[in-house]
Amino acid sequence: MKDKRNLILKIAEKLISEKGYTKTTIEQIANKAKIGKGTFYLYFKNKEDLFISIIDKNLENLMREIRKEVEKISDFFDRLKKGIEIYLIYFEKNYTLFKILLQEKPFIKGQRFETFWKGFFKKWDFFIKKGFEEQIKNGRLKDFEFEDILYSLIGIIHGNIHRWIINGRKYPLREKKDVILEIFTEGIKRR
Repeated sequence: MKDKRNLILKIAEKLISEKGYTKTTIEQIANKAKIGKGTFYLYFKNKEDLFISIIDKNLENLMREIRKEVEKISDFFDRLKKGIEIYLIYFEKNYTLFKILLQEKPFIKGQRFETFWKGFFKKWDFFIKKGFEEQIKNGRLKDFEFEDILYSLIGIIHGNIHRWIINGRKYPLREKKDVILEIFTEGIKRR
């Protein structure tokens, strides 16, 4: 059962990244997976449910990989750098997911859109919220709201991934980890 669900997710991710959400049909997905449309509905309520499942599955995998790597590191800034690196490596390997997130996010409607993105950002609490709070308390970072810090970090990372995709993925994305960390922690202003 789980293998068939994963097959549907994998095929749907590929088709949506190639054709777009609106042009990809459940029938096309079912045909590529060599299943009937009725079988599709055993696993997913509709195409939106499938779409959210693709993103959820991938983001869970990403967070698991980050968690596994950063748990071994005690220094906050080293943890942050490793987390950025794993994030970049993940999207380097799974760039179609970022393409889907970027191009297709308007198809996540209303409350589900808000719930999805709030859940995405909440997943970051485990590895950096406490660290940021400690660094602020110790005077190493300015006293900003955690969500402002997190959204800014993700914005810088996503901007670099977007640029990498637009430029044809011609360099290893992971090479940007140091630049991202420096811009994020030091800013762009000369001191």
